Amino acid sequence: MAAGPRGKSLSYLDIVYPDLGLKAGDYAHQLVDHLVEKRLGGESLDSDGKPTKTLLDVGAGKGAQAAVFSRYFSVTTIDRHGDAQQTFDSLKIDANVVVAEIGEQPFPLPDNSFDVVFTKSVIEHVENWEHFLSEISRVLKPDGLAVVMTPNWTSQRVNFYDDPTHVRPYTLRTLDRALRMTEFDNIQIADIYQLPFTWRMPFLKFIPWLLCKLPDSMKWRDQNQRKHRLLIRFSKETMLLAIAQKRKSVK
Repeated sequence: MAAGPRGKSLSYLDIVYPDLGLKAGDYAHQLVDHLVEKRLGGESLDSDGKPTKTLLDVGAGKGAQAAVFSRYFSVTTIDRHGDAQQTFDSLKIDANVVVAEIGEQPFPLPDNSFDVVFTKSVIEHVENWEHFLSEISRVLKPDGLAVVMTPNWTSQRVNFYDDPTHVRPYTLRTLDRALRMTEFDNIQIADIYQLPFTWRMPFLKFIPWLLCKLPDSMKWRDQNQRKHRLLIRFSKETMLLAIAQKRKSVK
C-alpha cells in the first residue's frame, strides 16, 4: 500500500479512482442512463414513483454507478469493503451495502433475488471466474439479466497489466464462452468506447477510430502516466459490454 496524508495507507480505490465526481452528466450518469434506456428495457416505477425492480452491483467500489442506478432500481451492493456506504450516506440514498469477499466465497445473498446484476471492471481482478459468474447467475431471478463490463484485451494488451491487481484478461470470444459455461443465454457482447458521445451518436465513432492511431505516449499528460487525456486514452482502450440472461432451468 502507498502511504497517504499523515501516513494513512491508500487503497486500490484511492489510487485508481481518486475522484468520485458524481455530478449530473458525468460518465456514471451517462453510462447508467444508456444501459437502462437502451439495454435494460427502461425504468419501472410504481404509482408512488418507487422502483419495482432490484439490482445488485458486484464489486461496486465507491458506488458511483450504484448511486445512479438507485434512480431506477432498489439497489444492493457487494464488495470486500463498504466504501459505497459513504457515497450513499452523502447523497441520502437508501441502499443495502453488503461487505464480503466475492472472488472465492459464496455471496451472502439468497437465490433468485435480483432482476439485474451489474459488474464493471471487476471480473478481470478475479482468478476464479467460474465461481464469480455462477454466483451472479445464482442470485439472479429466472430470466434475470447480467451486465458484465471488462477491458477488451484486444485493445488493451499493451497496458492491461499496468494495473497490478489484474489477473485475467478477456476478449469477446473469451467472455462469450465464460458466460455460456456458467448458465447464461441470449448473450450480446459489444466492444464499446468509454466515450458517451459515441453511444448517442454512433456515426461519430470515426473520431476515436482516427485518434487511436496516435502514439500511445499521447494518452498521458505527465511522465508518470497518472493524468490521462481522456479522449485519446479511451479512443485506444475499449471495453467489452456483455448483456446475458440467466438460463432457464431444464426439467
